[in-house]
Amino acid sequence: METDRPQEKLLKLLLKDPFTMHTATSIAKSLNITRQGTWKILNKLREDDLINLKPLSKARTSTTLIKLNWSNPVTEKTLSLILTMECLKQQRWRVNFEDLENKTHFLILFGSILNKPKEANDIDILAITDKKNFKEIEEIRMKIQKTQLKKIHLIDLTKEEFSQELKKHNKAHMEAVKKGIILYGQDNFIQFIRNLKNEH
Repeated sequence: METDRPQEKLLKLLLKDPFTMHTATSIAKSLNITRQGTWKILNKLREDDLINLKPLSKARTSTTLIKLNWSNPVTEKTLSLILTMECLKQQRWRVNFEDLENKTHFLILFGSILNKPKEANDIDILAITDKKNFKEIEEIRMKIQKTQLKKIHLIDLTKEEFSQELKKHNKAHMEAVKKGIILYGQDNFIQFIRNLKNEH
Protein backbone atom coordinates (compact mmCIF):
# COMPACT_ATOMS: atom_id res chain seq x y z
CA MET A 1 0.00 0.00 0.00
CA GLU A 2 1.39 3.41 -1.03
CA THR A 3 0.69 6.09 1.58
CA ASP A 4 0.67 8.82 -1.07
CA ARG A 5 -2.44 7.47 -2.78
CA PRO A 6 -5.32 10.00 -2.60
CA GLN A 7 -7.50 7.69 -0.46
CA GLU A 8 -4.75 7.25 2.12
CA LYS A 9 -3.93 10.96 2.07
CA LEU A 10 -7.57 11.81 2.72
CA LEU A 11 -7.92 9.36 5.62
CA LYS A 12 -4.67 10.63 7.12
CA LEU A 13 -5.92 14.22 6.85
CA LEU A 14 -9.14 13.35 8.70
CA LEU A 15 -7.10 11.67 11.44
CA LYS A 16 -4.31 14.20 11.86
CA ASP A 17 -6.36 17.38 11.67
CA PRO A 18 -8.96 16.57 14.35
CA PHE A 19 -10.21 20.09 15.12
CA THR A 20 -11.15 21.07 11.56
CA MET A 21 -14.69 20.64 10.25
CA HIS A 22 -13.80 18.87 7.01
CA THR A 23 -15.87 19.42 3.86
CA ALA A 24 -15.28 18.36 0.26
CA THR A 25 -14.07 21.90 -0.51
CA SER A 26 -11.59 22.04 2.40
CA ILE A 27 -10.28 18.56 1.58
CA ALA A 28 -9.87 19.40 -2.12
CA LYS A 29 -7.85 22.47 -1.12
CA SER A 30 -5.69 20.59 1.42
CA LEU A 31 -4.92 17.73 -0.97
CA ASN A 32 -4.65 19.97 -4.03
CA ILE A 33 -7.19 18.03 -6.08
CA THR A 34 -10.47 19.01 -7.78
CA ARG A 35 -13.80 18.86 -5.92
CA GLN A 36 -14.94 16.31 -8.50
CA GLY A 37 -11.88 14.17 -7.76
CA THR A 38 -12.47 14.61 -4.03
CA TRP A 39 -16.07 13.38 -4.31
CA LYS A 40 -14.90 10.33 -6.25
CA ILE A 41 -12.56 9.41 -3.38
CA LEU A 42 -15.18 10.23 -0.73
CA ASN A 43 -17.78 8.00 -2.37
CA LYS A 44 -15.29 5.12 -2.55
CA LEU A 45 -14.39 5.54 1.14
CA ARG A 46 -18.08 5.71 2.05
CA GLU A 47 -18.70 2.48 0.09
CA ASP A 48 -15.91 0.90 2.13
CA ASP A 49 -17.62 2.22 5.28
CA LEU A 50 -14.46 4.07 6.40
CA ILE A 51 -16.06 7.52 6.55
CA ASN A 52 -19.42 9.13 7.35
CA LEU A 53 -20.90 11.92 5.23
CA LYS A 54 -23.29 14.19 7.10
CA PRO A 55 -25.17 16.99 5.23
CA LEU A 56 -25.61 20.11 7.37
CA SER A 57 -29.15 20.62 6.02
CA LYS A 58 -31.71 18.96 3.73
CA ALA A 59 -31.01 21.37 0.86
CA ARG A 60 -29.66 19.67 -2.27
CA THR A 61 -26.53 21.84 -2.30
CA SER A 62 -25.95 21.61 1.46
CA THR A 63 -22.40 21.44 2.78
CA THR A 64 -21.48 17.91 3.84
CA LEU A 65 -19.26 17.22 6.86
CA ILE A 66 -16.82 14.35 6.48
CA LYS A 67 -15.75 12.26 9.47
CA LEU A 68 -13.95 8.99 10.08
CA ASN A 69 -16.29 6.08 10.78
CA TRP A 70 -14.91 4.91 14.12
CA SER A 71 -17.72 2.36 14.54
CA ASN A 72 -16.13 0.26 11.79
CA PRO A 73 -13.16 -1.66 13.31
CA VAL A 74 -11.51 -1.74 9.87
CA THR A 75 -11.10 2.07 10.02
CA GLU A 76 -8.55 1.90 12.85
CA LYS A 77 -6.70 -0.98 11.19
CA THR A 78 -6.55 0.92 7.89
CA LEU A 79 -5.24 4.06 9.61
CA SER A 80 -2.67 1.99 11.51
CA LEU A 81 -1.42 0.47 8.25
CA ILE A 82 -1.18 3.91 6.61
CA LEU A 83 0.84 5.36 9.53
CA THR A 84 3.07 2.28 9.71
CA MET A 85 3.84 2.36 5.97
CA GLU A 86 4.63 6.07 6.30
CA CYS A 87 7.05 5.59 9.19
CA LEU A 88 8.88 2.74 7.43
CA LYS A 89 10.13 5.34 4.94
CA GLN A 90 11.98 6.91 7.90
CA GLN A 91 13.89 3.76 8.83
CA ARG A 92 17.03 5.70 9.75
CA TRP A 93 15.18 7.63 12.45
CA ARG A 94 13.33 4.55 13.67
CA VAL A 95 16.70 2.87 14.28
CA ASN A 96 18.18 5.99 15.92
CA PHE A 97 15.29 6.37 18.37
CA GLU A 98 14.35 2.72 18.90
CA ASP A 99 15.41 2.86 22.58
CA LEU A 100 12.47 5.21 23.18
CA GLU A 101 9.88 2.81 21.76
CA ASN A 102 9.15 1.01 25.03
CA LYS A 103 9.30 4.19 27.11
CA THR A 104 6.64 6.13 25.21
CA HIS A 105 2.98 5.79 24.22
CA PHE A 106 3.93 7.26 20.85
CA LEU A 107 6.83 9.16 19.33
CA ILE A 108 6.49 11.88 16.67
CA LEU A 109 9.33 13.08 14.45
CA PHE A 110 8.51 16.49 13.00
CA GLY A 111 9.91 19.74 11.66
CA SER A 112 12.42 20.59 8.96
CA ILE A 113 14.39 17.35 9.43
CA LEU A 114 11.64 15.60 7.42
CA ASN A 115 11.60 17.95 4.42
CA LYS A 116 15.02 19.62 4.43
CA PRO A 117 17.31 17.28 6.39
CA LYS A 118 20.54 18.92 5.18
CA GLU A 119 19.44 22.44 6.13
CA ALA A 120 17.73 21.45 9.41
CA ASN A 121 19.48 22.75 12.53
CA ASP A 122 18.00 20.18 14.87
CA ILE A 123 15.96 16.99 15.15
CA ASP A 124 12.51 17.67 16.63
CA ILE A 125 10.93 14.82 18.58
CA LEU A 126 7.71 14.76 20.58
CA ALA A 127 7.57 11.92 23.13
CA ILE A 128 4.20 11.19 24.75
CA THR A 129 4.82 9.16 27.87
CA ASP A 130 4.14 8.79 31.60
CA LYS A 131 5.76 11.27 33.98
CA LYS A 132 7.73 8.49 35.67
CA ASN A 133 9.67 7.99 32.41
CA PHE A 134 10.79 11.62 31.91
CA LYS A 135 14.19 11.15 33.60
CA GLU A 136 15.00 7.95 31.72
CA ILE A 137 13.89 9.48 28.41
CA GLU A 138 16.31 12.39 28.96
CA GLU A 139 19.12 9.89 29.65
CA ILE A 140 18.28 8.03 26.43
CA ARG A 141 18.20 11.34 24.52
CA MET A 142 21.68 12.21 25.80
CA LYS A 143 22.96 8.79 24.74
CA ILE A 144 21.46 9.14 21.24
CA GLN A 145 22.81 12.72 21.00
CA LYS A 146 26.38 11.37 21.06
CA THR A 147 25.70 9.65 17.72
CA GLN A 148 24.09 12.71 16.05
CA LEU A 149 25.66 15.83 14.53
CA LYS A 150 22.42 17.80 14.81
CA LYS A 151 20.97 18.76 18.19
CA ILE A 152 18.05 16.61 19.33
CA HIS A 153 15.22 18.83 20.55
CA LEU A 154 12.97 16.45 22.50
CA ILE A 155 9.73 17.52 24.16
CA ASP A 156 8.23 14.99 26.56
CA LEU A 157 4.61 15.31 27.65
CA THR A 158 2.03 13.11 29.31
CA LYS A 159 -1.08 12.24 27.29
CA GLU A 160 -3.08 14.66 29.45
CA GLU A 161 -0.60 17.51 28.88
CA PHE A 162 -0.50 16.87 25.14
CA SER A 163 -4.29 16.76 24.99
CA GLN A 164 -4.50 20.14 26.77
CA GLU A 165 -1.92 21.70 24.43
CA LEU A 166 -3.88 20.56 21.37
CA LYS A 167 -7.17 21.81 22.82
CA LYS A 168 -5.48 25.19 23.34
CA HIS A 169 -4.48 25.00 19.66
CA ASN A 170 -0.75 25.13 20.42
CA LYS A 171 0.54 25.82 16.90
CA ALA A 172 3.82 23.85 17.15
CA HIS A 173 2.12 20.76 18.57
CA MET A 174 -0.72 20.89 16.06
CA GLU A 175 1.81 21.12 13.23
CA ALA A 176 3.67 18.13 14.71
CA VAL A 177 0.47 16.07 14.60
CA LYS A 178 -0.52 17.27 11.11
CA LYS A 179 2.84 16.97 9.38
CA GLY A 180 4.93 14.74 11.61
CA ILE A 181 5.68 11.03 11.29
CA ILE A 182 4.62 8.64 14.05
CA LEU A 183 7.87 6.67 14.47
CA TYR A 184 6.48 4.37 17.17
CA GLY A 185 3.09 3.74 18.79
CA GLN A 186 0.82 4.20 15.76
CA ASP A 187 -2.11 2.38 17.39
CA ASN A 188 -1.74 4.43 20.60
CA PHE A 189 -1.67 7.64 18.54
CA ILE A 190 -4.88 6.68 16.71
CA GLN A 191 -6.61 5.87 20.02
CA PHE A 192 -5.38 9.17 21.49
CA ILE A 193 -6.84 11.17 18.57
CA ARG A 194 -10.08 9.22 18.76
CA ASN A 195 -10.43 10.04 22.47
CA LEU A 196 -9.51 13.66 21.79
CA LYS A 197 -12.29 13.92 19.20
CA ASN A 198 -14.79 12.47 21.69
CA GLU A 199 -13.80 15.04 24.33
CA HIS A 200 -13.88 17.99 21.91
